[in-house]
Amino acid sequence: MNNITPKSSTPGMPLIVFKVGKMTCAVDGASVISIQRMEEFTLTPHTPDEIFGSINFRNHVISILDLRTVFGLPTRIKEYSDFIKMLDQRKQDHINWVNTLKESVRNNTHFPLATCPHQCAFGKWYDKYDHPNKKIMFHMERIREPHNKLHYAALDVAKIQEKDCPEDEKNEQIQEILRQVENEYMVTVVGLLDSAKTIFKDIYQTMLIVLEDIQQIAIAVDEVVAVTNLEEVVVEKESLMYGSMVQRFLKGKNDDDIIYHLNQEALFKRLMNNMR
Repeated sequence: MNNITPKSSTPGMPLIVFKVGKMTCAVDGASVISIQRMEEFTLTPHTPDEIFGSINFRNHVISILDLRTVFGLPTRIKEYSDFIKMLDQRKQDHINWVNTLKESVRNNTHFPLATCPHQCAFGKWYDKYDHPNKKIMFHMERIREPHNKLHYAALDVAKIQEKDCPEDEKNEQIQEILRQVENEYMVTVVGLLDSAKTIFKDIYQTMLIVLEDIQQIAIAVDEVVAVTNLEEVVVEKESLMYGSMVQRFLKGKNDDDIIYHLNQEALFKRLMNNMR
């Protein structure tokens, strides 16, 4: 826990508060001349990774400073790419799971994979997953029921195999379960994982905050969350982090929430040093 001590209230112009990864940061609202989605930009060759590229803004070409790279975080593009790879792998895992279940029934052998939905690789990730976006969480919650049914079907098959009844009756019941697994549960899970990609693509849109001081620059951020005044605090543990990039610390909604008020002069200098 950080040692936070209130210091003073922020007077005057409100701050623009935004997210960079799990960090919450802010810049002076007086310096912000535009907030927009980063839809079209030009890559700048032979520049460090911190320079995302440039945009044409009101007939001026201005450079984009990527704050994720500045703070040592993976880029938005890489984070999204890694997430898509993970979803594709978990989708293939469940396709393989269903094929293995069918094979074990066909060969009358023990089913070796997870029958508990919380024990497969996706389930372990899913149980811990949290996201501030309600649309994403609503969509991910829809996966729970068909995913549970998919895994529990293997237990249902095992119970039927142990029943004392005619083989024809057993086979009929097992084939009905396999039909549900392949044509209902798996189709639903795979479809929801695929549609999650589109939802996440919309969420992973980078925002640009255009600042003007001595010159204009754009900073690439994840999401703009508020325009507000905030209380300054003294934070002992965090005081040396990020050096001159942070000019002071602000108090968030909860006592332990820290908002980093960025030093805009340091941002300009960082950009200029990268452009040399």
